[in-house]
Amino acid sequence: MIFSDLNNWENEKHTFPAGVRRAIERLQSMDLDALPAGRHELGEEGMFLLINEPETRPWREVKPETHMLHTDVQLLLQGREQMRVAKVSEDQIIVDDRYETQDIAFYGEVRNENAIDLVPGDFIVLFPTDIHRPNCSVEEDMPIRKAVVKIHRDVLA
Repeated sequence: MIFSDLNNWENEKHTFPAGVRRAIERLQSMDLDALPAGRHELGEEGMFLLINEPETRPWREVKPETHMLHTDVQLLLQGREQMRVAKVSEDQIIVDDRYETQDIAFYGEVRNENAIDLVPGDFIVLFPTDIHRPNCSVEEDMPIRKAVVKIHRDVLA
């Protein structure tokens, strides 16, 4: 997992994997506010953009998840969000495996979970070894808007 913000991007970008750098550079070159919610192609095979507009919820109501094929770059555009994260390990138990059909699996109880509060301009990179609970409320439920770039593992290889 990587947590950063666009204000520090220029100083840090050299430390990021090349595929992640390209994803963030594409986000910066786009008018994200003008894009409707939904899926958008980025012009690179193995990489696409989702504009999501969920309502945050208390973290206990959000199912923890992982992806096997994709790394997420999640950039908060509006609102406040808490992202809860933990590492995949043998004692983290999948209770709903949808990897084959949807590239997602959900977990039951998650141990050693950490909370990260995001404000607009913050982004988090979530690798397949990162369990995450997106769209959690910080203090109260609210609508948020975020850009999520899905990067196929072949792009990062």
